[in-house]
Amino acid sequence: MRRDNRKQNIRKERIIMIASSAFVMAALTMTGVYMKENSVQNQDNGYSIDFTEIESQADDKSQDIGGSGQNQNSQTPGSIPHNAATVQEFPEDDLDYLPMEEAGSSMIQIPGLTDGTLSEADVASDEQLAMLEEQKVRERETQENESQGSSTPESVVPESSAAAADLIDPALEQALFQEQQPLEEVAAWEQQPESRVLGFSADQGLVRPVSGDVLIPYSMDRTVYFTTLDQYKYNPATVYRVEEGTQVIACAEARVASIFSNEEIGQAVTLDLGNGFQVVYGQLQGLNVSEGDYVNPGQIIATVAAPTIYYSLEGSNLYFLLEQDGAALDPQGMYY
Repeated sequence: MRRDNRKQNIRKERIIMIASSAFVMAALTMTGVYMKENSVQNQDNGYSIDFTEIESQADDKSQDIGGSGQNQNSQTPGSIPHNAATVQEFPEDDLDYLPMEEAGSSMIQIPGLTDGTLSEADVASDEQLAMLEEQKVRERETQENESQGSSTPESVVPESSAAAADLIDPALEQALFQEQQPLEEVAAWEQQPESRVLGFSADQGLVRPVSGDVLIPYSMDRTVYFTTLDQYKYNPATVYRVEEGTQVIACAEARVASIFSNEEIGQAVTLDLGNGFQVVYGQLQGLNVSEGDYVNPGQIIATVAAPTIYYSLEGSNLYFLLEQDGAALDPQGMYY
């Protein structure tokens, strides 16, 4: 019993599946037919051509022409037909040629489709309305180009451009031009020189310019002996014994006041420390500074040169003179 019931259930399920499939296929078929009819109706926008109707009309016309030709051929040549006084009238719509042969000919024009132009009366859809607007824009552009002419000189500046140029502020234009210039092209007078406030005092101390021993000490209260000159005289400076090529450093923050040369101390540099203090370096070569430069304590400013003839027996040395308001000072107690 159970086996029979199971077979019956399987048969019922198969029948239901077959019926459902048939129902679905029928529904799809009806939907396809409906969509096809709607598509044909939507495509018929007034410009569709029924070629089957044209072919049938052409066959009818050819038969009429063939029949009339046979009647004319049956008459005796040179004789007047019996019904010559009657003229057969044909409708204006009848064609004396096969439409299929002239369908692609340029003689047949459909407004808006074959001639490329549209009028407001031809507009029947949104697409044609867009085409009409585009056509109007092209016509306006063509008219403007024709009015301007192709022989306008390139050197002529439009009035709008000239008016815009008059509205530009000359000061603003100059400022924009200067911003676009490279930094190295800016005029030298526009580059502000560096400026520092120098205020040296004895309490601040000095950096020793070289590490050599004192060859001839500062002496303004009594004379000292100069070997090359073979004489005793006062010495406002301190002469340090150093080898040629020794690096010379700045003793404090200062500005290069002058660079000069003479027979006694050779090439020399004067540093302004501020508050009336200044230092003179002599017996130099290979300067690393220029007049107007600012130097920091310990900065290399030059190297020691060969001695001048005034110090030929003493050998290479650094001439170092410290002054305040033009009066020489002993720097030995001011080093730190």
